[in-house]
Amino acid sequence: MAKLSRFIAGISLGALIGAVAGLLMAPTPGPEMKEHFQRRLDEALEVGKRVAAQREAELMAEFERRARG
Repeated sequence: MAKLSRFIAGISLGALIGAVAGLLMAPTPGPEMKEHFQRRLDEALEVGKRVAAQREAELMAEFERRARG
C-alpha cells in the first residue's frame, strides 16, 4: 500500500510540475490563452451543432421516405 501511495504522490507531483512549466513557457499570457481556448471550443461546438442538425435532417428524410414507401 505504501508503494501505491508513493506512486500516486509521484504522479501528482509530476503533473503539478508539468502544469507549472507549461504555464511558464507558454507563448501567450494566461488570460489570452484562456480566451483562445474558449474561442476554439465555441467554434467546435458550433460545427458540432451544425453537423448534428444536418444529420438529423437526413435521418428524418430517410425515415419519412421509408414510412411512405
